[in-house]
Amino acid sequence: MFMSIIYVSNISFDKARSTFERLNAETKYSFVPVNEEEESLAAQIKENDVKAFIADIYPYTGSLYTALPEGGIIARYGVGHDSIDKELATQNGLYVANTPGVLDNAVAEHACWMIGSFARHLHTAHSSTVAKKWEPLPGVELRGRKVAILGFGRIGQSLCQKLSFGFGMEVTGVDIQPEEKYTSLKSSIGFRKYTTDRDAALAEADYVVLLMAVVPATKHIANADMFAKMKNSAVLVNSARGALVDEIALHQALTNGDIAGACLDVFEQEPYQPQATDKDLRLLPNVLLTPHVGSNTAESNAAMASTAAQNIITILEQGADACPNIVNR
Repeated sequence: MFMSIIYVSNISFDKARSTFERLNAETKYSFVPVNEEEESLAAQIKENDVKAFIADIYPYTGSLYTALPEGGIIARYGVGHDSIDKELATQNGLYVANTPGVLDNAVAEHACWMIGSFARHLHTAHSSTVAKKWEPLPGVELRGRKVAILGFGRIGQSLCQKLSFGFGMEVTGVDIQPEEKYTSLKSSIGFRKYTTDRDAALAEADYVVLLMAVVPATKHIANADMFAKMKNSAVLVNSARGALVDEIALHQALTNGDIAGACLDVFEQEPYQPQATDKDLRLLPNVLLTPHVGSNTAESNAAMASTAAQNIITILEQGADACPNIVNR
């Protein structure tokens, strides 16, 4: 039987190998890992007449969009799709889809671990103890601490529920939607209040968590101006996208004591590279850094692979109108 080839970023394939191997065995499609570098990928797509590609976070800016045929598909292995040029995809008759909902719990859990680890100095306590030092630094308890979650969608609400009911923290949800949208959710997710006044929320927060999408209005929204509005004892947490943070301004704020610390799972450039040679966040003692692993769990990887694959299969077999996850309609 002829197997239609679907290319998969080798990074994504490795994260969910068993799921892709199962799909290879159970469907008429062959999910094949490929190098995600754009020029070589585009050449292989043309050579093998491939109609769909499952993309990780590598940014695509040119030849991919002309290599895929009209009606072709770029399926993001994940929720964020700022690495895909939707306008260029649309111009070339391509569909772009994502996998909403499948990684909400994983990202929210990871944000909890970063907040808790920083509060009790776990990120430095382990390495210092292993180095045969004994440095029992005092931490803080999370109960009663104030959290501002900037971006109060599904992940923000999941995090709110965990922090509020699990740790007894006082959560303020911050977004651009009217308050009425969230009124019915208050008892189920436990926020103390919801506001569209970002500055007011920043002024009182002990922890500021970024969970917004990157659009022109939010790029580098965490900048010197924002840090000046935060308490100097506050901690910034970024679990969304690296481009939300001006990393040079963050380095300056951390060095000057404008804010107390930062927990970052995402970066402007990945793997992380400092935006200036003298502004390397890795050299600061008041940061906790992880390599974009918020959604990287066995459960969410399997779900992202299955959903990305199903997006493609649905579009190919039933048409675009049957797929609810297309983001460039």
